[in-house]
Amino acid sequence: MSNAEAMMAESATQKVVGLLSQPAQILKEISSKKEDGFLQVIHNEVVWRLHFCNGKLRYANSSFQTLKTLDYHLRCVGFNQFSAANRCLPQAGLMTHGETWLQLGPTSPLINWFCSQGYLNVPQSARLLENLTKEALETFLWLTEGHYQWIQEKTGSDNNVVFGPDLELEEVLVYFQERVQAWQKYSTLIKSPHQRPYLFSQGGSNTNSPDLLKLSKILRGMSIRQLALALNQDELKIAKFLSPFIQRGEVYLRDPQTTYQKLPTIPQIPSPIDSLRSNVKTFKIACVDDSPTILDEMHRFLNHEEYEVTKIDDPVKAAAVLFKLKPDLVLMDITMPEINGYKLCSLLRNSVALRETPIVMVTGRSGLVDKARARVTGATDYLVKPFTRGSLLAVVEKYLH
Repeated sequence: MSNAEAMMAESATQKVVGLLSQPAQILKEISSKKEDGFLQVIHNEVVWRLHFCNGKLRYANSSFQTLKTLDYHLRCVGFNQFSAANRCLPQAGLMTHGETWLQLGPTSPLINWFCSQGYLNVPQSARLLENLTKEALETFLWLTEGHYQWIQEKTGSDNNVVFGPDLELEEVLVYFQERVQAWQKYSTLIKSPHQRPYLFSQGGSNTNSPDLLKLSKILRGMSIRQLALALNQDELKIAKFLSPFIQRGEVYLRDPQTTYQKLPTIPQIPSPIDSLRSNVKTFKIACVDDSPTILDEMHRFLNHEEYEVTKIDDPVKAAAVLFKLKPDLVLMDITMPEINGYKLCSLLRNSVALRETPIVMVTGRSGLVDKARARVTGATDYLVKPFTRGSLLAVVEKYLH
């Protein structure tokens, strides 16, 4: 049994168990029945708990919210000495391990301790709880599947409602629906707010933006969400700022850290174009280079439904793979061990299967002699390293559209 499954097996009065497919609809049903208790959901070993009193949402938390995440949220409410306070937690008998998820709620021992020590005042603690609730609730509403159970449990009537006494669940759902729509503006570039932006600097920085250079000095592996909290900005504002640099290949996004890889990604809403995709041709692109780093960059830049990318890092085996694959385009390095790009290109041109296939040499050599030699061996075009996403897409689209 996993840790998440063990959490779901805790003793309580279980009322409803089922499969989750429409999170918002389940919340509406709970609200309409005006009952007390909490909804517990598990997906991909992540657990969400949403607590209700008389059908009103009071607070929410999730197992991905650990003590390690609290520092960023504390900064957001104006507390910047978490490291010093953290050293006092063992003596206070509070949680000390980042693997233990935060136990939230108006009676949270952790939040109460910060208040009792004078680190937070009541408005700050309320805002902290609200921010953590919104963080958990947003990812919950992105779920498309999972298992849930409703646990009926009497909740104290004197607890404060997280979102305020006048904000109904319907308003909360509208708020997050608007955020989903805002996120989807960047969904072709950004899949999760937990992705980590890095400044692309192959052969030096290729950006002239002073704001981006200033931001790059504080990245240090932080995710978009962590950057937003550290800068006290909405993460959508960070995403909007980064998107043109990602589009041009000046910034690239690494996958979320292990803790966050199990969280749902930004949901995709089918558009009228989606119904036509079955009739859209998928182009096969083969990338041949002995450098895994370069291959990964090509794959990342060409990460589009229209392209099916095959990475080949062994030039000796490349010909056999290409003859079998029959790609629509070949991107090939020149300087490779045992068989260089010139020889491999000439070999492909002597075959009937790949005689007419566009072959683009991708290399750091930019001299006229090198370009002429590439043409003689049958290369269709030439792309000089370091390349950007824009320059790579330009040469690809030139021969596939």
